[in-house]
Amino acid sequence: MEYLAKKNYQTLFLDELINSLKERKEKRKVALTFDDGYLDNWVYAYPILKKYNLRATVFVITSRIKEKPISYRPNLENLWKRKVKKEGLPRISNHYQSNLRCVRNLEGSDDHITWEEAKKMSRSGLIDIQSHSYLHSYCYVSDKIVDYYRGHKWRTGWLTDGDTRLGIPIYEDKPALAGQRYFDDQDLRNRLAEYVSQRGEGKFFEKEDWKKELDGIVDDYRVQNELKDNYETLKERGKRVKSELLLSKNIVEEKLNKECNFIAWPGGAYDSYLVKWARECGYQGAVTTQPGANTSNTNPMYLKRFEIKRRDLGWFKKRLFIYSHNFTARFYPKIKGLF
Repeated sequence: MEYLAKKNYQTLFLDELINSLKERKEKRKVALTFDDGYLDNWVYAYPILKKYNLRATVFVITSRIKEKPISYRPNLENLWKRKVKKEGLPRISNHYQSNLRCVRNLEGSDDHITWEEAKKMSRSGLIDIQSHSYLHSYCYVSDKIVDYYRGHKWRTGWLTDGDTRLGIPIYEDKPALAGQRYFDDQDLRNRLAEYVSQRGEGKFFEKEDWKKELDGIVDDYRVQNELKDNYETLKERGKRVKSELLLSKNIVEEKLNKECNFIAWPGGAYDSYLVKWARECGYQGAVTTQPGANTSNTNPMYLKRFEIKRRDLGWFKKRLFIYSHNFTARFYPKIKGLF
């Protein structure tokens, strides 16, 4: 952030980014974005952005945002002013553990910012709060079993409405907004969980042929029974998706008294139906996880981004150069196999 400030980069909100693309000029302009609305946005990102007078967009998962913290949560600014010691800063939880806890809790999470903190950041003029959906959940999308639950897959609770019994089948999945939901056979799930439970659960998975045993149960079950599973229809999916898109948008607008016109696609996943429904719900743009340059021809519903994965400044400078020029931004991801 210090480098961006020294090099006089102009940081844009997304509506400004879209308008600037029409100018067809390559200038020192960037749009900084943060997904999910984790607590570290308040503790670390916001004070640093404030220090260098840079602006950014935070996409929040609205079901995980509480109204306010139990007590004030200090951030880096408090540390710099010596109002709190380093160990007094809030502890940032592991994001995957946070996701697991949020599956069954729609009353907000302490691992995310609160609406009170969001209001303070928004009023500063440096942070624009937008949507990252209401749930950011996942769903099964086919009857193909890819694994059996051994306590190892962090989003299983999302996929099974909280059922995390050892041995239950895990099917192919997608972020829920981008998938046509598959409802698995509950009787088959129960049979597998009971079979593993009766054989000592943890000890069962120590056997070399445990997967072969479970596959055999599935094969026998499917031969002897008519599977009690199905897919939601496109109409049902549309109703579910639009309901969540509108709910998230309306919550942001109500809580912050501002327009919510942008969304970050959960998990970076989308299809033509999701884009169409988002437009019908009033969204004017969306960001993807696809790397590349945004040009005058870029559809606002498919804005590209590059992820900052490494800390060293040299890496960051190179990516800024690559994605600030149409030619290099177009070919670099293809060369690196990022598409």
